[in-house]
Amino acid sequence: MCYPFLRRNAAMKVDVALDCYALSDKGLKRRVNEDTYLCDPEGLFVVADGMGGANCGEIASQLTVSTFENCIMPFLIDDEATIPFEFANGEDLFTQAVKHATEQANEVVLRSAIENEECHGMGSTLTAAVIHAGFIYIAHVGDSRLYQCQDGNLSLVTKDHTRVQEMVNRKLISAGEARTHPNRHVITRCIGRKNQLKPDLIKIRLLPNALYMLCSDGLYDMVDDQYIAEIIHQNRSLERMGAQLVDSANRNGGKDNITIVFFRQSPENSDGVLY
Repeated sequence: MCYPFLRRNAAMKVDVALDCYALSDKGLKRRVNEDTYLCDPEGLFVVADGMGGANCGEIASQLTVSTFENCIMPFLIDDEATIPFEFANGEDLFTQAVKHATEQANEVVLRSAIENEECHGMGSTLTAAVIHAGFIYIAHVGDSRLYQCQDGNLSLVTKDHTRVQEMVNRKLISAGEARTHPNRHVITRCIGRKNQLKPDLIKIRLLPNALYMLCSDGLYDMVDDQYIAEIIHQNRSLERMGAQLVDSANRNGGKDNITIVFFRQSPENSDGVLY
């Protein structure tokens, strides 16, 4: 839950028009879709990939997204919204808000797992982007991803929290070897673990001629970054991009749920759209 602490004095509504589109597919191998997403043109975009038996992964990802949304949306839509945490002067308010929302999501999932024995141990990834004043505020836990695509170049904004990524960081294996490593899906941080909540908090500029994509591992495990960039570069319709990427993931095996969230500044606010 997010409890009021004090009132804000300034409006914090999104100051640019945003286009966005999202889709989620169960894939070909999974019985249920344990991914949850949020795609809100007010400036909030989230992907969560749940884990846990007895459909508890689905519950974990839904709780993660709904809690994060409940904590962040007042900052984006209400000039008189309250700050539900003790504000530290001199620190970036939105960075604090994103961190607080992540902590709240972790507490809600952890508490639900404790209260429901069949869901003991459930958890979720979280990759969230909040748009404000020309910046993207990112919270990242786990191995869902946020990409930026511009001028045909696809760059990864987040870093996976996995054992394999730690091996890459230590130069024990290459990025190419990591793609096929048997432990590539073993995550080291997630929502719902008492001692694993160390979110990456990232702040980058919202570029006018860039496309941003959040996704679960069901996409990038099946479709490499080069092909993702090609599909994005060949299309201007977000819907067509998404459909082609999901189709490619399924044609390559569809081993997991596939979730994609796109957002960008509306083309009329940009000097041409070049991805």
